Amino acid sequence: MAAPAMVCLGLLGNLQRTDSEKLQTIPMVVIGAGLTLSACGQWIVHRRRLLHALRKTPQNAGAHGARPRP
Repeated sequence: MAAPAMVCLGLLGNLQRTDSEKLQTIPMVVIGAGLTLSACGQWIVHRRRLLHALRKTPQNAGAHGARPRP
């Protein structure tokens, strides 16, 4: 929750600053966006690994149309 809040605070801070001071909010927005995208990517990979592990188990293999490994 901290990374999306960092992006929001950076954008709100950008609205309240004058022209030369707006550059100070760019690092906060970039870092917050990078952390958010990184967390989303890790979440997707984790879910993919869990789904693959579930499909590999013999008791769940028939339910997903996959063949169990010998």
